[in-house]
Amino acid sequence: MTLLKIGSAALVVFILLCIMLEPITKRIESGHSKACLTNNTARYKFSFMKTDSLATRLNIAMNMAGMTQGALAKASGVSQPTIWRLTKGQAAGSRKLVDIAAALNVNVEWLAKGQGEMQGPSTREGFSHTPAASDVPVWTLAGKTSETVTTPNGVRAKKTWRAYLIDRNSGCAEATAGSIVIIDTDIPPESGDLVIARVSERISVYRYLEGPSNGFLTVDDPRLPAVELSSSAELIGVAIFLIRDLRR
Repeated sequence: MTLLKIGSAALVVFILLCIMLEPITKRIESGHSKACLTNNTARYKFSFMKTDSLATRLNIAMNMAGMTQGALAKASGVSQPTIWRLTKGQAAGSRKLVDIAAALNVNVEWLAKGQGEMQGPSTREGFSHTPAASDVPVWTLAGKTSETVTTPNGVRAKKTWRAYLIDRNSGCAEATAGSIVIIDTDIPPESGDLVIARVSERISVYRYLEGPSNGFLTVDDPRLPAVELSSSAELIGVAIFLIRDLRR
């Protein structure tokens, strides 16, 4: 008889708990638009984040895939500096977003423009990156690449502007490894200007110094001699923007 009373009491408590939890369950289910998402999944956590930028969407996809920048670079065949620029919002896009999306197993339309579902049917074949007015093409020693970076504050870019990624510390303290330098190839340099120049088949940042005939390229270390501009020391342009990762 005692056991029967305990069992009946437990049943009553269980029914009361179900009645009390039903409104809470409904509130959780109506708290987001994705019925397939639950509050213990990564997608639920990210469903409340703003995804109005390529950098945000890329970081979300990398987090869900458990990929580092290096791992994504290897899987997609895209250079790690390009991945770094995209995750930092310092590149508006890339023609290689198709490869990046494939490596992350997400739709390229969602990754590039925030359109459609993150995963599902995709029309990658029809995707193309349309340059924005603030896009500046990235150049290397070999010439112009298909990559672009975005000007600070969305400043409208000119056709004479180029962007260079500094892959190692230059002789000027302002331009450390990982910096992005945007130059104008059409304005004349003045003494003290930071410039991009090609010296002995290497591109780096120097400080310009006016001379009696040709100008000179200098660095911060006074023990290193100035290099006179010539066919083997070519000035490419004057730095107008310098973008740095302060954690480097």
